[in-house]
Amino acid sequence: MFKVIYDDVGKHDLLHPCCRPEMYDFFYNNGAGHPNCLDNINNSLNEKRPIITPVNIFMNTKIDTDGNISVEKPLSKAGNRIILKAEHDVRISVAACSASESDCNSKKCTAIQIQITD
Repeated sequence: MFKVIYDDVGKHDLLHPCCRPEMYDFFYNNGAGHPNCLDNINNSLNEKRPIITPVNIFMNTKIDTDGNISVEKPLSKAGNRIILKAEHDVRISVAACSASESDCNSKKCTAIQIQITD
């Protein structure tokens, strides 16, 4: 669907699922009303998909020798970018991480910039 044209970081995640209220309850005991990727993406698409398989751009996920998955501090820095070229017509939705409790974004939620051009 997409061709990577340019990538400052070179490491992204395709394993970790969308965060959802149940995840926040399990890990942080604060799921009720917490912003989360599943709801944010469903709301932006005006749909209610039970499962969304994200491409977690700049997310630093590790798998250890026992098969455990952990989310580590990001390798990316402010201003890093990735340029993707759509090879087909696509409909996308983007959510900036809302897990201020996690190392995913160094425990600080920040804005992202997205540009779509022809």
